Amino acid sequence: MKSNRNLRKPLLALGLCAAIIGGFFVACRHEPNEPNEPPPAQDTGLVLNIFQPHAAHATMWDALAVEYRNATGVTLNVHRPAAGRVALEELRDALEREEHAPALFFFHNPREYRAWHEHAHNLSETAAYGHLLDRNLALRAHVEDDENSHHNVVAIPLGVEAFGIIYNETIMTKYFALDDRSTEFNSVADITTHAELEALVRDMHAHREALDIDAVFAAPALREGESHMWGTRLMAIPHGQEINSRNVDVTGEAIDELHLRYHEGLRDFHRLHHEHMTVREGLEGRSYADAAAEFGTGRAAMILGGSGFAGYLSGVTGQTVNVSDVAFMPAFMHMESAPRQGLAFETVKFAAINGRADQEHIDAAEQFLTWLVTHERGIDFLTNRLGIIAPYSTVINSTQMQNTLAADAVHWLQNDQVTNTVTWSMLAPGDEFRDQVVGTGLRYHIRGEHSWSEFMEDLREGWERHRARMEY
Repeated sequence: MKSNRNLRKPLLALGLCAAIIGGFFVACRHEPNEPNEPPPAQDTGLVLNIFQPHAAHATMWDALAVEYRNATGVTLNVHRPAAGRVALEELRDALEREEHAPALFFFHNPREYRAWHEHAHNLSETAAYGHLLDRNLALRAHVEDDENSHHNVVAIPLGVEAFGIIYNETIMTKYFALDDRSTEFNSVADITTHAELEALVRDMHAHREALDIDAVFAAPALREGESHMWGTRLMAIPHGQEINSRNVDVTGEAIDELHLRYHEGLRDFHRLHHEHMTVREGLEGRSYADAAAEFGTGRAAMILGGSGFAGYLSGVTGQTVNVSDVAFMPAFMHMESAPRQGLAFETVKFAAINGRADQEHIDAAEQFLTWLVTHERGIDFLTNRLGIIAPYSTVINSTQMQNTLAADAVHWLQNDQVTNTVTWSMLAPGDEFRDQVVGTGLRYHIRGEHSWSEFMEDLREGWERHRARMEY
């Protein structure tokens, strides 16, 4: 949608010097403080207890605590899981403590809400929530009280990842300049439906010699443990639309059912991709790095990927495609009653407040969240040190983005002419489902051993079987 960069909205945004890869954040080097900073604030005596599940981020949080103490006079006491303990179990125990219970905590998976729902605090009136670019990214839960039944905002995102088709702008520009092409598109921005994507892909494939490419799409990775881009990540797009159309509370039991309402759109996308990719043999031995190499050396014009793709691209031997020369477009699918499709977004880090804390500490937690998404130091922590896309208007208006794919993703969040799909692939019941059900099913289908209907039935049964075994 953004191949013509001079038509884009100007984006001021987060300097993202680390890629999000598979849901893990790679920390970046942080420059020391400027020498002419104001003196530290007077100690307020207030201690804000925080639970964060990443032991690998301990040093960064310790450094942030010093900065926040100097800026506000409030002490941050950051807890993390003890060695060998599951983060959710540690969080539940911490919330039940009479003393030093966390007033603010972070988590990844929406289904974990069931473990601490009695501690949920409504964030709908907080300043941080008010700065959120797309409020569909927040986690809402059904709540019943003495007066009525409603949905509260029980968590807000600190970081998101985008997913879609990543394309090479140089190749696309070359295609739109062809005199003998059969389409009337002038730019990627003209592609808004699956039918238009199909026409584009088929014509580009017919002109692949003139475009100097082997195929339109880089062939997927179906090696065991690496099929998620073509599997759960892609499946999450129609699943997200199904959740929206069914008006499903993702924290409730209805999420345990998989209706596959839009599976035909997923099938048609798979078919289009499969018919126009670089290789069709040996997919079960391919890694995602193999696919990235085909795209990064200009053999393919498009690849399925996320906003952390820059990390893969920079590792390609013989790389000829620069990170600055790639952009996003949606993985368009036929989905009846769906609005104009935008990118798919996954919240990979949530923040929630302990509603059973006293009011002073609830207020302190709200103020800290506001500081994180509005203050220069907080924004630097999120974008440069944690390396996440923080989807807030304050972040966008404060810093220049270094990751062009992240900038592109934010463009889609700002685009009010499309509806970005909030995907919930993290609701998928674990690695075993991803690898043994989705990955294996894909390999059977590609080999011709299972029809698409059989694959979808295995998917539905596997989803419900694995969800039934989960506590949350």
